[in-house]
Amino acid sequence: MSCIFRRCMCTVGLAKKPPIPVFGVEGRYVSALYSAAAQKNQLDDVEKHLQILNKELLKPKMVDFIETCVINSAAKAKMLKQVANEAGMPDTAINFLELVAENGRLKLLRKMINKFLAVMIAHRNEALCEVITAQPLDDSTRKILMDALKKFVKEGKNIQLTEKVDPSIMGGMIVGIEDKHIDMSIARKIQMYTDILKQSV
Repeated sequence: MSCIFRRCMCTVGLAKKPPIPVFGVEGRYVSALYSAAAQKNQLDDVEKHLQILNKELLKPKMVDFIETCVINSAAKAKMLKQVANEAGMPDTAINFLELVAENGRLKLLRKMINKFLAVMIAHRNEALCEVITAQPLDDSTRKILMDALKKFVKEGKNIQLTEKVDPSIMGGMIVGIEDKHIDMSIARKIQMYTDILKQSV
């Protein structure tokens, strides 16, 4: 059982807190993980391994493993610890997974990981942005877009831009940044005009 996490769960208020609030059962585990990893300078390493694990958790075998009642919590914890060790995970991540499994919280694991990843985005003072265009952006358009996006985030935040191409939007762009969603695509405009015409008939 993880002594580190037992202490963190009890004294998280005295340890390094996440840069954004995290609530609920998942939040307590995430706070403990963040505190333990920060104290041991393992945040980046933990994030890297949890990103990989998050994708693995979507696979049918992992879903069955988490959902099954045939394997008890202690056995699941032992199996996860072995896999995590073989994957070269840092000890704070291993302890975290072991604790989650022992406490029968594996069904919340993906939510915990997603919250931890959100905490890490805030930790790096980043704002994630996704832009979808019908054709790849050229350098000039990208610069204009980045200048415009800065007005949507707090000063000093670093914008991490992900670009996707989807010819079905026909033109314009769809932008998602933090909790904002802006659809300026031609496809959206056509749909709006179509809806207006239908209402007027």
